[in-house]
Amino acid sequence: MILVLLLEALLVLAGAVAGMPFLGVAAAGAVGYAILAYHRPNVAWGVLWIAFPFGIETLFPGGSALFVPTEPLIFIALAAWIARLLLGGPLRIPRSRLHLPLAALATATLVSSLLGASPMHGVKALAIASTYVAIGYVYVLVSIDDVARPDRLVPWIVGSAAAWGIWGTVKVIAEGVSLRNAYGAVRPFFPEHGGYSAFLAMIFPLALLVALERRGRSMLLYAASSFAILIGIVFSFTRAAWVSLALVLPPMLGLWYEWRRSTRALVLLAGAGILLVAIVVGTGSGGGVGRHVESITEKGDVSNLERLNRWMAAIEMLKAHPAFGVGFVAYPEVYHLYRRKAVLTSLAYQSMGPHSEFFRLLSETGFVGFAAASWFLVMAAVVGLNVFRSSPDPRTKVIVLAVMAGLGTYVIHGFFRTYIDLEKVCLPFWSCFGVIAALEQRVPSSTS
Repeated sequence: MILVLLLEALLVLAGAVAGMPFLGVAAAGAVGYAILAYHRPNVAWGVLWIAFPFGIETLFPGGSALFVPTEPLIFIALAAWIARLLLGGPLRIPRSRLHLPLAALATATLVSSLLGASPMHGVKALAIASTYVAIGYVYVLVSIDDVARPDRLVPWIVGSAAAWGIWGTVKVIAEGVSLRNAYGAVRPFFPEHGGYSAFLAMIFPLALLVALERRGRSMLLYAASSFAILIGIVFSFTRAAWVSLALVLPPMLGLWYEWRRSTRALVLLAGAGILLVAIVVGTGSGGGVGRHVESITEKGDVSNLERLNRWMAAIEMLKAHPAFGVGFVAYPEVYHLYRRKAVLTSLAYQSMGPHSEFFRLLSETGFVGFAAASWFLVMAAVVGLNVFRSSPDPRTKVIVLAVMAGLGTYVIHGFFRTYIDLEKVCLPFWSCFGVIAALEQRVPSSTS
């Protein structure tokens, strides 16, 4: 420990002497995190979870970009984990029914990248995505040998999401409740409101279910955290997130009621609804929220029209390349070749994605990639439901139900937006699958 502290001090001192104090502190932090990741990998993973919402895309000389500190922490954690495995014996990955569809999806994405319009960009993006799969899916699957492990992380996951919900809400109210102010309220950490609301929506089911399961002071804390996350989603002015919760919460609470036979959920939601309405009305934002809700189906809304424009371009790409699409992450590069002028908005000529994971999969990876992704999602739902219905452990039931609901919010949200390449969504997304695969091992009747 003394040697480590001396090394840390030397790195900080070297950075100061060289006139780059930030670099010295960063190097010292990286060394400390590497040591932590080697000796206490689960603690290092928890640190990563707390840190990743603070990630900012940073450009480096040569045109490379990384989300800092998220991706450097992931690289360090994976390197330390691999070193630990090499010294401790071979890696043993538990069997799961999710492995085969995930391998099919990875293969389809690789073939799409190699055959697509920009092979180098596709392979590079796939390599980065693979690190998230490794730290989210593989590491979580291998490390969870007891439901107590994810259960210990619940307060940190819910608490951090609640803090982000409060911060976003306070900023929007302080600057004036409107779509314009909500769009960049959580910058620079969340570039725009969609990724922010998608992140919160994935955590909200966990916060709500844990609140329903707890009693006394613990229940009040989780109920307050649930409300903080919910109001953050409301004041994010993200229609897709609103729709995702509206569609996911009823079946989730229906399964919980079938298990517990309790009306606590109705009481808790009614109280949250009354308080939410009071805050919206009290801040004078009722009209703005109401108009934004109405715009979900408004034909003349620019955002809605531009989605149609992007989706039509995706369909044209699929027609031209039905098997493997135009190439993984290649949509923005080839969009101008497939753009149609049937729908024109002020955004029609901007370079951006297809505004839908559904159309992104189809246009970039074709029917093969879309079929593999659908297989993977369906199998995750099948395994998750089997765990929920078969497990005798209440904690396992709550966690797997919350994880499935969290994934459900993103699947619905993703129909209208594309965030899977944003680390704020990518890490929780793949971690959810890792939790499902890990808890599958704890069900005696599992056939995996």
